[in-house]
Amino acid sequence: MGIAKITACAARAAIAALVLAVWYAPSAQAQATSGNLTDLVNSGLFTYNGLEIAAAKTNDAAFANLLKICSPGPNGAPAAGCSGNTLLIFDRLRELEDTANEILGRGETTFSLKLGLQAVGFALRWTAPEEFAAQGSLTTTFANSQLTTLNGRFSALRFATQMNRLAAQTGDADYAPDAPRVASYSSGSLRGGGAGADGAYASPTWSAIGNGSYSAGTKAPTTFEDAFNFNDTEYSAGSDVRLSRNLVVGVLGGYTVKHVNFDSSESIVAGGVRGEGYSGIVYGQLEGDAAYLNFSIGFQHLSLDTRRSITYPSLNPLIPSVNETSTSSASANSWLANLGGGYAFHWRGFSVEPYLNLQYVHTLIGQFTEHDGDGFDINVASQSDPSLTLSPGVRLQQVFTPPFGVIVPYLYGEYRHEFEQNSRDIQSAYAAAGGLTSGADFNLPTDSPTRNYYVVGGGLTLLFKHGVQGFVQYVRVLQLANYSDYVASGGIRIEF
Repeated sequence: MGIAKITACAARAAIAALVLAVWYAPSAQAQATSGNLTDLVNSGLFTYNGLEIAAAKTNDAAFANLLKICSPGPNGAPAAGCSGNTLLIFDRLRELEDTANEILGRGETTFSLKLGLQAVGFALRWTAPEEFAAQGSLTTTFANSQLTTLNGRFSALRFATQMNRLAAQTGDADYAPDAPRVASYSSGSLRGGGAGADGAYASPTWSAIGNGSYSAGTKAPTTFEDAFNFNDTEYSAGSDVRLSRNLVVGVLGGYTVKHVNFDSSESIVAGGVRGEGYSGIVYGQLEGDAAYLNFSIGFQHLSLDTRRSITYPSLNPLIPSVNETSTSSASANSWLANLGGGYAFHWRGFSVEPYLNLQYVHTLIGQFTEHDGDGFDINVASQSDPSLTLSPGVRLQQVFTPPFGVIVPYLYGEYRHEFEQNSRDIQSAYAAAGGLTSGADFNLPTDSPTRNYYVVGGGLTLLFKHGVQGFVQYVRVLQLANYSDYVASGGIRIEF
């Protein structure tokens, strides 16, 4: 009798499971065909933004793919290939699909999270990996801060050249200490004796260089990019050599640590990016009495570690809320080059220097896969981000000669025009749902770059006895859409 009861119960359970499988599978397939999330965001019941609509379409496509291997079989259980993170992401997407069904008043709602219209939009934004757009901003900022600091070094080097020539002409081996002599150079030539200037560079002169910089800023939220604040600290050291009266060449190596912290008060986001890397730059400057030409070419490498949170609630007591964090590591490599030139018009101790710089940066971020998440881990395709910027500007400076050396305060401003950088799509897909080959991809566009913006800065060049030179500089970026940014830098150069 007991065995008969058990057998009867087992039979009823098998029949119930079969009925559930037959009932659920067609409705689930209907969900995938109709695209429940897509239907919801296009229904007009609520105004969803572009990111939420893109996330809905991708989640629908991923769910349709997963149904082929995860829909319940005759025994009510998923197929053998649907396990681990694949089963987890199937369950999460099924919950969102059923939630959309319940709002639309149709189909299967067993696994609904029972969220409202706006909360569904927030959940969709949590699933979208728009955070990876910040990686490009972070690598570009590193390159720009390096070249900004190097341009400050070029300017300090030019002034040191003028002072050394003047010292050679006046017979002072260290520097020209009195105002009448320092203030006596004019456009085209230095006044005073001329024979000693060439002799001052009869043999190569070596210098050691040390620089440091700190930059920080904020990014405002847009439809496809999150709000964040960022900062970086950079250290660099190197050496240059004066090969002739007019030519200096050098090499500069750098190390940086950068941070991006997503602003959860401005965007539906949590997490951040940490970048750590190094750089190497070879540079040179060809100098006349008033005109000059400089160049640099270099390489930078950054390791990018990203934390991306996926957190949204469930109001269904039978289904837990989602709260997980995916992490990833990616490599970003950039080539950078700069070509610049200008002409200094002198009037006693004051000078006006119009100049023109052309800067090229090409960044490649390698493909990578997230880990540590419960189903929401993403595969991200490689990215290419080229930039070509032309920067005409003008620099004003005045020479002061206290007893201990020479001080040159300066101000400059430049207009920048971006020629090559464009909005790019960052292709990504759920790793556990077929990855980048699944056809269910998030192709999220980055913001279009600002074509025209401005940079202003100022600082001090200081020249002391015995070939010791320093500089400090502060720079701000203006009218760069959605960004606020500054760079503070300083350095020292010692001749041997």
